[in-house]
Amino acid sequence: MEAPHAADPVLQRKAEEKREFVQNFIRSLERALASNQQQDRQWLQKFTDPSDECFATLVKLVVEPKYRGFASLKCVSLRAVQIILRIAAQFVEQRDADHSVGSAILINLAGEKLANEAFIEACEMAQGSEPNVACNAMLLLGELGPEALSPQLLPQLLDLFMALPGRADDLVEVALRAHAWGGRHRAALLSRAIAHPGGRLLCEVLLQVINRADKKRRLRAVKVLSGSLALEGSERLLYTNDIRVLVEILLRELPNSASDVVAFGCHAECFKALAGRCEAARSHRRVEAMQVLVDLKADEQSEPAVRKKCAEVLAVLGGA
Repeated sequence: MEAPHAADPVLQRKAEEKREFVQNFIRSLERALASNQQQDRQWLQKFTDPSDECFATLVKLVVEPKYRGFASLKCVSLRAVQIILRIAAQFVEQRDADHSVGSAILINLAGEKLANEAFIEACEMAQGSEPNVACNAMLLLGELGPEALSPQLLPQLLDLFMALPGRADDLVEVALRAHAWGGRHRAALLSRAIAHPGGRLLCEVLLQVINRADKKRRLRAVKVLSGSLALEGSERLLYTNDIRVLVEILLRELPNSASDVVAFGCHAECFKALAGRCEAARSHRRVEAMQVLVDLKADEQSEPAVRKKCAEVLAVLGGA
């Protein structure tokens, strides 16, 4: 990305004015999103109408060549486009099943030509040298779906965890999405995570998600950790203290999720993979862990699938 000081003063002034305007617009979007007022919801919804020119204008700022050297303007423009895409997705039925809903919305609101330009520009920026621009481009590509975010970009995602630890909460959402897409994206994420220094940082943030997020995101984070730990070479993926923290979280969640076969299976698989890889997981609060599993396995109210998972984890712990 070109240095902004190379531009003429008039262009610099225009770029700064636009950056300030878009930044204030983002603040307005965030305030409206945090509100439960009907008028705020109506105001947000108007930006999802193809006849409204606001979205297309923001996309043009993303792709405009003359502003290529202005990192701050690119950052806020990318962020604003991402937020509106996320707002628009809320009005799409079956959005959870359609991973590419973001791309469809982009085309619908900006037109196919401008949408294609934005996709190409975002891919280039995601691999650029300016970390904040690369981060916001990565977040936008994650919003667009698996066809936009190539598996080959996932090493750059892990680079960003190291370069911008303060943006880890945003970046982890891209990782969770990539894993949920399955196939090559999931395989690339997991294999890269255990080999890349950023993988440890990703896992630290996943632990925070498991500990504090809503149920859906917690389970997605558990699945990423389970998949990573199932791979050869993952023994050093977690620090010893993080291993112990994860054991304690799982000891809490296993009995809490015993009535939900799917959720229990996710937590049990994670515990099994963790104990299979890490001695610290087998030894930390081992007696308590085994007692919890024995009790759940013996409980007649437990589903057969729950009892089976308990037996599998007990087998791993018993081999310590």
